[in-house]
Amino acid sequence: MQTPGHVLTTARLCLRPVVDADAAAIVAAIHDFEVLRWLSRAPYPYGLSDAVDFIAKNRGNAGEVWMIHDAGGLVGCIGRRREFGYWLRRAAWGQGYATEASRAVLAHHFAAPDAPGLLSGYHAGNTRSARVLSKLGFTPCADRRITPLSTGQEVVIKGMWLDQEDYVP
Repeated sequence: MQTPGHVLTTARLCLRPVVDADAAAIVAAIHDFEVLRWLSRAPYPYGLSDAVDFIAKNRGNAGEVWMIHDAGGLVGCIGRRREFGYWLRRAAWGQGYATEASRAVLAHHFAAPDAPGLLSGYHAGNTRSARVLSKLGFTPCADRRITPLSTGQEVVIKGMWLDQEDYVP
């Protein structure tokens, strides 16, 4: 469901724009190598200055980047700014939050009849994200190689694409 101010809600989650007050919660959620190793643009270690920079870069992107909250607080982030992507704190893995939050964002995106398709991808070996994206209707497209800030080691990103007609609500 979409609510005013680019806030999206689901049965268990509230997705809202990032605010300055999120900095400490972002650090607490993401400063975990098991989370960061699957991300392309986040450094390890991840500190308060990194969170402040992230917030500054995304403050004006309401409707494109959301912080994911459950009843206990911040559990991750999701967006469609450059590509469709998300991350969750490790304690939130395996609870269906990635799928639930993704469905809310994709429903919002594809509500426009002329909405463009979305590019996404996952690090080769990240089977959880591969399953989520496949469940949502994403299909394989071109792979690419990148060097994530967290590891400095080149990895393969398995490209995925979703057109409006392939979206599975």
